[in-house]
Amino acid sequence: MKFKLLYFGELRINPKRRAQHIADIRMKFHPQLKKLLEHTPWTNLSKYMMPGASKSPISTRHINGIDFNPIITPNLKLLAELEIQLLHPEIVGVARSDIDNRMKTLLDALRCPQNEHEVGENTPRDIGPIYTLLDDDHLVTRLSVNTSHLLSQNIFDAAHEVKGEKLNPAEDKQAREEEEKIFLMIDVNVRVEEGNLENLPFMV
Repeated sequence: MKFKLLYFGELRINPKRRAQHIADIRMKFHPQLKKLLEHTPWTNLSKYMMPGASKSPISTRHINGIDFNPIITPNLKLLAELEIQLLHPEIVGVARSDIDNRMKTLLDALRCPQNEHEVGENTPRDIGPIYTLLDDDHLVTRLSVNTSHLLSQNIFDAAHEVKGEKLNPAEDKQAREEEEKIFLMIDVNVRVEEGNLENLPFMV
C-alpha cells in the first residue's frame, strides 16, 4: 500500500530547541495522516487507536498527557519503505546541505515521541490524538533520498514577479524567510512483516 506525504518548511540540522522544531514538523504531517484514515483500507487502523479503540492490540501511545496514533506499528507487524524527494535552496553537492543530518531530523519528526522530553512544549493538547507515520524509526526498512535545487522558494513572490509587481516590505521580509525552507515529497510504501488477521487489508 502506498501514499504520499508533503512538507514545505524548515528542516534544521542542529536546532537549539530540537524537540520543539521536530514537534513543529510533526504537526505538519498530522492533518495529512488524519485525512488518510478517512479512506479505505486505512479506516481499519482506527479500530486500534484512541479514542474509541474497539480492537486489540491498541497502538496509541500516551505521552505527557497527549495521545499519539502511529500508522506504522510493530503491534500490527507493519513496516515502511520511504522514497524522499528533497528540494532545497542550497546548491546540490555543497557540504552545508548536510543531507544525512536533515534526514535524522525528518525521521524523528515522522515517529512518535519516545518520552515527555521529545513532545515539544508547544504541542497542542486540545485537538485530540496526534497522528504520526511511525511508532519508531526502526520500522523503516528502506530509505532513499533524491535531492534537487529548489528554484522558487516563494510561489506567491514569483507570481508577483511575473506580473511586474513589487512586494511591500512585509511581503519582502516573508520572502527572505522562505529562502531557508525546503520542500519534501515522501512516497511511503507500507509493507507487512508477518501476515495476520489484523493486517490482512494491507497485504494487497
